[in-house]
Amino acid sequence: MDFPTYVPAAVRAHITALIEGDSGVPMGWQGTLAHAERRLAEIDEKIQSSIRLGKDDCLPGLRKERAEAVAHRDSLAGDVDCLRRLARDATMRDAYALLTREFADDRQWHGFIYSAWAARVDFAGYRDRLRRAAELTGEIAQAAGTLARLIRQFSATGINGPSEFYSIPELLRQTDNHELEGYNLHMWRSMRRVVLGDPPRRDVQVAMSAEEGGEPMPPIEIVRVPIGEKPEITPEEKVRNMLRYAWGTAPEFSALLETVASAARDFKPSKAGMIGAAIASRQRSPKTEYLRAFGNLLTDVHDIAMTTPVMKAMAITANVVINLPDVYVTYDDVRKTLAKLGVERLENSS
Repeated sequence: MDFPTYVPAAVRAHITALIEGDSGVPMGWQGTLAHAERRLAEIDEKIQSSIRLGKDDCLPGLRKERAEAVAHRDSLAGDVDCLRRLARDATMRDAYALLTREFADDRQWHGFIYSAWAARVDFAGYRDRLRRAAELTGEIAQAAGTLARLIRQFSATGINGPSEFYSIPELLRQTDNHELEGYNLHMWRSMRRVVLGDPPRRDVQVAMSAEEGGEPMPPIEIVRVPIGEKPEITPEEKVRNMLRYAWGTAPEFSALLETVASAARDFKPSKAGMIGAAIASRQRSPKTEYLRAFGNLLTDVHDIAMTTPVMKAMAITANVVINLPDVYVTYDDVRKTLAKLGVERLENSS
C-alpha cells in the first residue's frame, strides 16, 4: 500500500497490517471485505436461481439474508475506506505533525490510529437496546411481583395446589433442559437426582415418568436393625440426606419471584468502555458520540494523555473519520466533550 511521505513509519506499518493482514492476522479487513462480497454474490445467485425455478417460498428468507449480507459488506467497506483515509487524506498531515512532537514510541502511534478507527461506530443500535432493556426490566419486575402475589393468594384459599407452585426442588424435578436443541437434556436428567439428593428408587420413578427408559423398579430390601444399634448408612446416603435437608430449608417459589422483581426494579441497564462513554449523554450526535468513544479508547485503553496537541490532532482526525459534509469538529469541540466526559489527565488549555 502506498503512503504519502509525511505519514510516520509506525502508522504505515499499523494501517497496512489492519488492511492487508500480517503474521498475527493473516486475513486483514480487505480480505474480510472480499469474503463478504463473495458471500453476497452467492446469495444473489441463489435468489436468481429460485426465481428461475419458481421456488417463490425461498425468496423471503433469501432476501432477508441478502439485506443482512449487504449491511455487513457495507460496514466492512466503510472500515477499509476509513483506514485508507487515515493513510492518504491530505488533512492528516497536520495531525501527524502535531503528534510527532508528542509520541515517543510506536505503541502510541498504534493506539492513536486504532482508537480513531475503532471509535467509528453507529451507536444508535446500542441506545435502542439499552432503552428496550430498561422497558423489559420494568415489565419483568411487574410480572414477577404479580405472579408471586397470585401464588400467595392461591395458597390462602386452602386448596392443595401443584407442588410446583411452592417447591423449588419440585420445579427442578419436573423441568427438563431443552436449550441448545437438547444438548444437555440427558446430562441434566441424570445429574438432577444428585443435586436434589433423591434416593435411587425415586430416580427410576422420575426417569420412567419422563419416558427416559422405563427400567423396572429395583427390589425393596427390608433390613432389620436390632434394638439399641444404629443402622449403617453409606456415605452416599449421608450426602443425599444432607441435600434433602438443605432443600427443605429453601424458600418457596414465590419468595424467589419477589427476589427477581426486586432485582429487576434495582437494575439499570448500562454499557461500559467505549460504548458506555459514547452514549452517556442523551444527545444523539455523531460528533459527540465519536469524540467520547475516541477519547475513552485513547485514555483508558492506550494510556495516551490528553495534551493540547493530542486534542488538536483528534479534531483533525475526527473530521477525516466521520467524513460527513454537515459535521465539522474543532479543537474546542474536543476539549469541551472530553471535559464533560470527565477524562483524566486533560491538560489545562487555559
